[in-house]
Amino acid sequence: MTTPSTYYTGRSALPDFIVRGADTVLSMSLYLDGAKVAVSSATLTVYNDAGTAILSAVSASIASNTASYTVTAATTATLSLSPNWRVEWAMTLTAGGVEVVKNDAQLVRTVLRPVITDADLYRRVSGLDASDANALSSKADYQDFLDEAWVEINQRLIEVGNRPALIGSPSSVRGAHLYLTLALVFEDMATRAPEAYSDRASMYRKQYEGALQRLTFRYPEDEYGNTPGRGRAAATGPMFLCGIRSGGVW
Repeated sequence: MTTPSTYYTGRSALPDFIVRGADTVLSMSLYLDGAKVAVSSATLTVYNDAGTAILSAVSASIASNTASYTVTAATTATLSLSPNWRVEWAMTLTAGGVEVVKNDAQLVRTVLRPVITDADLYRRVSGLDASDANALSSKADYQDFLDEAWVEINQRLIEVGNRPALIGSPSSVRGAHLYLTLALVFEDMATRAPEAYSDRASMYRKQYEGALQRLTFRYPEDEYGNTPGRGRAAATGPMFLCGIRSGGVW
């Protein structure tokens, strides 16, 4: 039994990135009315790009109403990288019924990681450091903002056909991540003091969009992650010099 008129949320900010040849934990929670839904059991099925089940209805563990399953290194070690996998959870609710939640997935060599942290924000705006004599905020850290900005940037990359896991120059994304995080921070502060922070929020938002338009990065020339020593060359061959604009990929 399912409940199609009850709109449970399965939070999936990005595709599930499954790292080839490494243990990768996948998880899923259902939400309703701002809280997790009680789940008694769950199974996971993982499909490759041909629609074949690599894992079929395997039992997931449940902790604090979150289902999780570790895709082992041995399961993916010999498989080809692909951006076209998908996962499917069957969540059995404690109150009765089974809800099926799907997400797209990618089999990747590595996961693209951020290159900035709170210290980089403080270098740009020292007042964000709660220990500063002229602190603008009492927040101990800005990890939620860093995370949300990183999700949005990855989404923008994917929307125009790029594969974040293939980017061979993570530092190239630094500017976009920095400015978007600052935009989110000051947009949040502007909800409480609009006259003080709205202009700064708008400024950082524009700087973020500018950084996106200038963004270029290199893909590796093969799935082992090897990148050519040359800089902006490679008009031909398997290495791509890519950029983002509002209309698509350069």
